Amino acid sequence: MDKLVYKTFVFPNNPHTYQEACSREGVYEKNDAGEDVFQGLTALKRVISGSGMFFGETAFEDFRTLAKLMEETTAGNLQHPQWGIRYCYFTGLELTQEPRENCVSYRFEFQQADSNGIMPK
Repeated sequence: MDKLVYKTFVFPNNPHTYQEACSREGVYEKNDAGEDVFQGLTALKRVISGSGMFFGETAFEDFRTLAKLMEETTAGNLQHPQWGIRYCYFTGLELTQEPRENCVSYRFEFQQADSNGIMPK
């Protein structure tokens, strides 16, 4: 099975969970009578989240390498083996347990950007 990849980081083992939540909001403007009139929808907002575990001799180094990507302020490709490529910002990383020997649990979050690198509001 192929691996999840973000920019240059290849997840050594795929996350346990992977979720994509999509949403849009209505846009309204007041008309001359002061009534809210529906104008359309905002751009699609996609938030990708999940959780997993690094294990083995490189578990801590794998987590540190992924955490270093949080310092970058540019978007990059998130490639899922089944769902394809999403152009995203890495917006969240959380260590979810006290690290044990050769084991690190984590949660992550990405927000999809458009081709110009802009995230919908």
